[in-house]
Amino acid sequence: MRTLKLVVLCLALIIFAEVNRWAVLDHVAIAALALIVIAYVWSRTSLRGIEVQRELVADRTQVGQPAAERLEIRNASRIGKLWLEIRDYSTLPGHLASRVLRVGGRQALEWPVESSCMRRGRFRLGPLVLRGGDPFGLFPVSRSLPSTRELIVYPATVDLSGFPLPAGTLSGGPATDRRTVAMTPSVAGVRDYVAGDAFNRISWTATARLGRLMVKEFDSDPTADLWIVLDLDERGSVRATRPLDLQPNARGQWPVGVWLDATEEYGITIAASLANLCIRQGRNVGLIANSAHPEVIAADRSDRQLVKILEYLAVAQADGHQPLAEVLIGEGNRFTRQSSLVVITSSTDDAWVSPLLEIVGRRVRATAIIVEPDTFGSADSSLLVVSSLLAAGVPTHLVKYGDDIASALSAGRPARAGVVGPRRG
Repeated sequence: MRTLKLVVLCLALIIFAEVNRWAVLDHVAIAALALIVIAYVWSRTSLRGIEVQRELVADRTQVGQPAAERLEIRNASRIGKLWLEIRDYSTLPGHLASRVLRVGGRQALEWPVESSCMRRGRFRLGPLVLRGGDPFGLFPVSRSLPSTRELIVYPATVDLSGFPLPAGTLSGGPATDRRTVAMTPSVAGVRDYVAGDAFNRISWTATARLGRLMVKEFDSDPTADLWIVLDLDERGSVRATRPLDLQPNARGQWPVGVWLDATEEYGITIAASLANLCIRQGRNVGLIANSAHPEVIAADRSDRQLVKILEYLAVAQADGHQPLAEVLIGEGNRFTRQSSLVVITSSTDDAWVSPLLEIVGRRVRATAIIVEPDTFGSADSSLLVVSSLLAAGVPTHLVKYGDDIASALSAGRPARAGVVGPRRG
């Protein structure tokens, strides 16, 4: 529109100059036309020879950790670019890669972009849109760079070393005669080293005694299986109605609670932290979740198991329609006396307590973690559920909005019958 107005003005000047025979107006009209031609040529060459590359430092990170990438713009032309705008359309919240810069002829510029990940999930970095034009803004041009990268942000994990895992997960149970490729607390014996054996399996005492390399063999320990049942039924999900007044520590690090604004976020963070704890201790851990697409991750203790669980929890949503009671009934056969169970839920419907007690009646050790929904906003209290569990002797832990998760789940903070605590907010 600005260009059209300038062209109309030039034509009007030419006509007015011819009618009134004013030479000065002729010169002004010619100068304006020359300006339009120069601006047009300048605009058409403003993006010529420009290349932009972006390099993601890591495609996996965690909530609270930085997402870092490096952008580089290169001008292969001999003509410098007076101004260029790089506009980024990434979906990662708070990721600011857009900027305006000047690039000289045959010059390359690079700059780092780092942002703190505030939400878990799968995000897209890119595309980029490169914008340029003439100095007068008469002929703006743009070019899309459709290349994108995917970034997975895992949920935050907290140190739950103080959480009393159900006794069934402790080592010392009867070992089986099944050999396993994973390292477990149960050492079955030693054998001669063969090519391909990991060096961390070498038994140095046996090697020194026998004078040749010996490696350990391990048995599966059936008491090491821990099943995490994460309730993602949308009917029990409550989002916080007020922000928390939290401040960073002396090192500028924000507490995990800054990013936890719903019951599902607390539940997912607790599940991720428990999985991390079990893998660090060499325990088998499995996950069952009743989201819109139900997920069952079989129990395992490898490092890959933790990645599988975090990959799922990164994108999990409380959008399920299957009640927790049905999950416990349907998956109940997975739980045996050699396994244990941790149920994480914010449901105030005590219908799931009976199926859990039936599982406990088969001598399966179980623990319940209740994320108290009425501390997040307008929701029912879980007092009835907690009272029923404690009356049946099921260890129960209560986590409220704003609580430090590690402290709330420590051995000294179990819920007590009839004491759920005051409602917050």
